[in-house]
Amino acid sequence: MLVVVTGPTASGKTAAALALADDFPLEVISADSRQVYRGMDVGTAKPRADERARVPHHLVDIIDPPETYSAHRFVQDARRALDDIRSRGRVPVVVGGTGFYIKALVEASLLADVPPDAELRHDLDALQAREGVAGLAARLERLDPMRAATIDRANPRRLVRAIEVAERGGAAVGSRPAPSSAILGIDVPVDVLATRIERRAHAMYAGGLIEETRALLERGVPPDAPALSGVGYREAAAVLNGSLTLDEARRRTASRTRQYARRQRTWFRHQLPVHWRTPETIVEALAAQLRGMNQAGQS
Repeated sequence: MLVVVTGPTASGKTAAALALADDFPLEVISADSRQVYRGMDVGTAKPRADERARVPHHLVDIIDPPETYSAHRFVQDARRALDDIRSRGRVPVVVGGTGFYIKALVEASLLADVPPDAELRHDLDALQAREGVAGLAARLERLDPMRAATIDRANPRRLVRAIEVAERGGAAVGSRPAPSSAILGIDVPVDVLATRIERRAHAMYAGGLIEETRALLERGVPPDAPALSGVGYREAAAVLNGSLTLDEARRRTASRTRQYARRQRTWFRHQLPVHWRTPETIVEALAAQLRGMNQAGQS
């Protein structure tokens, strides 16, 4: 049995897992598409060094920002981490809000192995030239409404790839069976989550998001690199090039994060069998799952 902790951004997933560290020999497998990048700590709300020292975290800081990371690679990396953790008698818990990664892992099916299609991409470039990113989004909506509901519609690269996957289909990630899983989600009231997101946006800028983004750009990471397309980094880069003020960037970051959280909620409720728990009950629900796993293993 594999235990997964998920939920929208800023819902408290990492804190919930860490709360169990004194009672269970946990190791976390991060299911976060941004925390894989080295040097991107503030803008991804990456677990602090002391938290990672207390509970080992896998699939954090594994690639450099100019690289790309896919759901297919996540499944491969997560499977290796699962085998390693269990071989040492420890308990893996998958924690993160990148729903497509979680779905790929627990269902053992994935449409990320589709090779690039030069002819299709040429057609999509022409579509974008005629109709902009709205044209790409509309095409994806027709092909895959659920993916369209969660994707960043301002990112043409992601739209093109999603259309490519939807149109061309793909292969499963090997023949290994999917692990049986219990997926627990943290259901934070919308108004409470909005307040948390607002606080997180302010904390990121106060905590050095502008400086972190400057350092990435000075290291040669292209402004249009996939790693920098995420919420926060795009706005921070706009502050650095003078197209946004700091206050505008903070407001836009909070607004985009709220929109992303809404898309996450929609996606989770339609695509994964999530057992939702309140922030007050999530830790006990996780503990019950882990105790049940331990008892099953001893029987």
